[in-house]
Formats: sequence, structure tokens, C-alpha cells
Amino acid sequence: MKNSVRILFIFLISLKLSAQASSEYIGAIKLNDSAIITYKVKFDINYDKVEGYSITDFGGAHETKSKLKGSYNPSTRELSFNEYDIVYTKSDVIHDDFCFVHFEPTYFKPGKTKYFKGAFKGLFTDGEECISGELFLNSAENVEKRMDKMTKKIDKSKRVPDSIKQKAKDLKFLEKLNMNILKTSEVTSVFSKSKTISLAVYDGGQEDGDVISIKVNGIVVLRRYSISKEIKTIEIPLISKKTVIEVIADGVGTITTNTAVIEIHDGVNKIKAMTNLKKNESTQIHVLLKQQQ
Repeated sequence: MKNSVRILFIFLISLKLSAQASSEYIGAIKLNDSAIITYKVKFDINYDKVEGYSITDFGGAHETKSKLKGSYNPSTRELSFNEYDIVYTKSDVIHDDFCFVHFEPTYFKPGKTKYFKGAFKGLFTDGEECISGELFLNSAENVEKRMDKMTKKIDKSKRVPDSIKQKAKDLKFLEKLNMNILKTSEVTSVFSKSKTISLAVYDGGQEDGDVISIKVNGIVVLRRYSISKEIKTIEIPLISKKTVIEVIADGVGTITTNTAVIEIHDGVNKIKAMTNLKKNESTQIHVLLKQQQ
């Protein structure tokens, strides 16, 4: 009897694990006009449902993170998903003008597929078709292995300057963190339905003496703060349709640029970002209130 219960327990656990598969892929969108845009997806498959997010043009001037949902057919092993809501964007296009990816059914085997591609249609929020094309995606694990190999090769080379070696290490570090990088004179627009958001500020790497100030709608809420491992939390009420948060690099530590980690929480979404600023440079985060539906 005990053996039967044990076997049943192991079976149920294995069934649950097979039903919930998390996948992360990195690649590109190829549009019908031959333009190439970087693309990243991370999603969970729970039986026949798919939920996750995508990042378009990651690291670029129009980086956009969107939620996605879709379906998976275990019998035919077909995966499909579509973007449906923006979490943040660095583009100046308003929410309803975005062209959301609707990925058409494609063969996919959770935990086994290392590379897949397929066609997609781009649709506005009202269902009108915009530009379409193909997705080409490699597993993040494969990409990370290639980056590790490249970094080791560069690090061993005597012909490569130390500055280039450091940049290669930084690139690998940032990719692992999977962060939104906040650059100088840049605006990152965050969409939220909450009445309050919180900023968690800290040093995500080695403490090196970076100093920042933060303004909200022009009012200083954090002045010349030396970031450390200790998390500093700032609560910000959203009382207007747009709240402007400005992060200023008052001082740069001993390691490269000002690299303060800033996490934005609104009760639903969590955005992890990091500044990449020289002394006296600044970056802005615009929090835009979405209407309750």
C-alpha cells in the first residue's frame, strides 16, 4: 500500500512538472520590409495556457516590454501567443499606436526545442493589421553558452586591450541580469493602473561610491544618496496622468559609470532597471496612468 501511494505521489509530481514549463528565447524579428529587430521572450506553459512577456529592441532606442498570452496544444505540439499590453517602452509612440506581435501556431516541444521560427501578424489594439514578418528564436541557454565562450576567448587574448575585455564582461553581466538600462537623456515610459508605485534603490554589484539624486515632478525626494547593498525604498503617489521621475548621477564611483539598480513596483508589475550614467547626466522615467477597465 505504501509503495502504491509513493508511486502515485511521484507520478503526480512529474505530471505537474511536465505541465508547467518555463522557457526563455532570444533572437530577432524580421519584418516584411527586411528590417531586423532584436526580440526576447520568456513564458510559462501551464497545460494548454501560455503566459509571459516579450522585449522588443532590447538594449535599443525603442526597447519595449509587453505582456503576452497564448495557447499550447500538447497533441500537435503547436505553440501560439500574442502581445497584449505594454509594461514599459522607450519609444514615444502612444499605447494604442503599438503594433503587437501575434505569433502563429508553430511546432514547439517544451524543454527540448533549442531553436524555432515562425510567421507573425502585427495588429493594433483595435485589430487593424500593421506590419508583419517572421520570428527567429534561440534558447537563452544556448546564447549564454556562446557568450561565455566568446568572453573567455577575448579574456585570454593578448591582442585585445583591457578596456575591450572589461566591456565584454560587462555585456555578459548585463545580459544575465536581464535589465532595462537607463541611459542619459532617455525617457522610459511605464504604464500602470495603480495609485502608488514604489522605487527600490540599491547597488546590484560591487559598492564603489555611486551617488544619485531623484526628483519627482521637479521636486527632490532623494538628495545626493550614496547607494549601497542596503535597499532604499521611496513611495510615490500617482496623482496625475503623467508622473515624471528624474534620476541624476551626482557622482561616479571607482568602477566605470554610475550604475544604480532601480526597481519599480506597482503591485502588479515589477521592472528592474539600472542606470548607466556619467557624472551630472540624468535619465527620466514617465509613469503613465492607464484607465481602469
